[in-house]
Amino acid sequence: MTANEIQIRIRGGAAISVSVEGLSELEISAIAGQVEEKIKSIEEQTKIVDTSKLVRMAAFAFATDLYNLQHKSDINNEAQEKKLEELIDRLEKVADKK
Repeated sequence: MTANEIQIRIRGGAAISVSVEGLSELEISAIAGQVEEKIKSIEEQTKIVDTSKLVRMAAFAFATDLYNLQHKSDINNEAQEKKLEELIDRLEKVADKK
């Protein structure tokens, strides 16, 4: 285990060594807690007890969340670029009048 690795457990399973560049132990632990909560939520909703299946479902749920966030970010970036282009056009028109 390297200096920046920590041990985490998900669903009481075997400990795994995790190291994520740029994240502190506290942040990594918080992420592990989010994974634990997501699995627990899916288990309560579906009544599935198969840990392997729950983990795959949680992974898919997180991937879906990430996809949606990236899509929303892309839309926001496009809107910002359009607004900047409009402002540049206005500034150029004002500059041309002088």
